[in-house]
Amino acid sequence: MEKITFKTSDDVPIVGSWVTAPTTFGAVILLHMMPTNKESWAKFQAILAKRGLASLAIDLRGHGESNIGQDGGKIDYKRFSDAEHQSSLFDVIGAFDWLKRREFETERIAVCGASIGANLAVQFLLEEPRVAGAALLSPGKAYHGINVIEDIVDVLPEQSVWIAASEGDDQASFDDSKAAFEAASSLKKEFVPLKNVGHGTKILEAKPELAESLADWLKEVVQGG
Repeated sequence: MEKITFKTSDDVPIVGSWVTAPTTFGAVILLHMMPTNKESWAKFQAILAKRGLASLAIDLRGHGESNIGQDGGKIDYKRFSDAEHQSSLFDVIGAFDWLKRREFETERIAVCGASIGANLAVQFLLEEPRVAGAALLSPGKAYHGINVIEDIVDVLPEQSVWIAASEGDDQASFDDSKAAFEAASSLKKEFVPLKNVGHGTKILEAKPELAESLADWLKEVVQGG
């Protein structure tokens, strides 16, 4: 695992964890939920590497090591306005640009997000319509004004979408996830309904076998399957 840094187009320094494999044919951008950070993806990054997928997990602005703002002062997501949370999309675009500088083809890049990271992942698909697809863990209708159900309508049919959420203990996200799945026009889409396994990346901790099958799905997507 390599620690990397880049600056966004609005001049915010972002820190990420970069994991590659001896034979790498595609890459996945990983977006954490609140209040976690890039380390929440560490085990999943190892699973992706076994499948030949590189991955870049970033600390979204105001989280983890991405705690310096445009003016050099400290920033903390707990004090963000909705507009500041929404500006995290620049962090995702910056991660994509970093991968492009490493000569990854756009069509061989996917994005995977949890909670607000899932909503950002869908927004990113709209920014980069040639990106292969997105996996969403516990998206929500409107996390800080980022509305996954409205945004997913505009995802292109050729962009793949995978969604998982937990019924019972995370009912609101489950209902929103189901609605997002129904609204998506993706030709390759999958909804994984679960029960009482938590929110966001906690799902992968509770269901290790799901982490394996999700990695398989991402591999297939970046290979053009």
